[in-house]
Amino acid sequence: MTSSTDLQLSLIGATECFLLLFPSVFAGRLLDARRHYYLGFAGFLLLFLGFFLLSFASRQGLKDQGNYGFVWLTSGLMAGLGMTCFFTYSSHNVIQWFPRKRYIAAGITSTGAGVGGIIYPLAFKFLVANYGFPTGVRILSSVVAGTTFIAFVLGTPCVDVPRRQLGRMLDASTWVDKQALRSRSYTIYVVAVALVYGGFYSVAFHVTEWAEVKGFGTEEDVPGGTGERPGDSGFRTFWFLAIMNGTSIIGRLASAVFATNLANPIVVHTATCLLASLSAFFFWPFARNNAAAIAFCSIFGMLGGSMLALPASGVAYLITDDRQSHAGQWTGMMWSGVSVFALVGPLIAAALKKRFGMDAVGYWTGATMLTTTVLFAWSMYSKRQEDKKPEDFLHTTTEVKSGEQTPSSMESGCTGTVV
Repeated sequence: MTSSTDLQLSLIGATECFLLLFPSVFAGRLLDARRHYYLGFAGFLLLFLGFFLLSFASRQGLKDQGNYGFVWLTSGLMAGLGMTCFFTYSSHNVIQWFPRKRYIAAGITSTGAGVGGIIYPLAFKFLVANYGFPTGVRILSSVVAGTTFIAFVLGTPCVDVPRRQLGRMLDASTWVDKQALRSRSYTIYVVAVALVYGGFYSVAFHVTEWAEVKGFGTEEDVPGGTGERPGDSGFRTFWFLAIMNGTSIIGRLASAVFATNLANPIVVHTATCLLASLSAFFFWPFARNNAAAIAFCSIFGMLGGSMLALPASGVAYLITDDRQSHAGQWTGMMWSGVSVFALVGPLIAAALKKRFGMDAVGYWTGATMLTTTVLFAWSMYSKRQEDKKPEDFLHTTTEVKSGEQTPSSMESGCTGTVV
């Protein structure tokens, strides 16, 4: 699709990110009502159909054969909606099953994104190179169907967590918990996470092009596809993104350990955002060789893994004891708030790149990460103030319906589980 502009191509990924996050306000509330299997089945169906139908976007994957609108519909719209069904679903489940080790559990779960970020791109390139675009994508869609079906079957909710019945579907209070909006620490935290997503994905979407522009590598050659473009190095630009995805696993696990044993998720978030800001400011514009580029991708990948793994844990830390049964709703509201900036962040970066050059993407990311450092610190300060005088910030009355359990009855985890 060489006729498509950078803004149009960025819109596909940005749409997927937006839809991955925005419907979470509904998904989170459905999880609190234990509608896990509805979400799981919808996610399985949408992801499979999205990737399977993508194979019809191009006859043989040859240059300029792709249909931009169809690619956006399948890879952006359908896949994005399918992913949102599993996004809040996964972290919500493990945090409820392992309340004492919730940060570790969420961190381990999030490593799946890092593993998938390595395996799926490699599998896609191998399958397309050897079987052509249509057949390769269909094979990949069957793998997606298999893995999501396993997640659907095994996604059993914790029975010890109170089930909250859904109210009227058209009532805003069914989906939005006003008490969350009254919490200053939570509101600031949501804004900070939004900036994290807008800044991080700006680099992730442009890192392979950055490597090629800087002469660190050449584009992967797919038979009958776009072909190679000359560069100063034989290193494939694809591997820079793979390095970021691979090292993110380390960051995801390390941040969970630090949040559990040394500090809390927001303190870890503050530190990683500051380091990410410095790395973007100095490495992105000033890297001059492959070693520096690989170092940047490794460091930024680890820091990015930490930043992307912590948001759900951060909400679990901020939410008050009397609102634990609202955890899915608070988490879903956060992701919906984040979605807008996840959509516009990469588009802003693309516009800045077009106007000022590739270095502008790094400066944009560095600026957003520096801003989030201040916001996370402010959220942490507000949390401490709320803990000192909760009556000044929140209503702490707990409503327990017949058959529900109080937060104190859940401290040991779900029945039959030692955590």
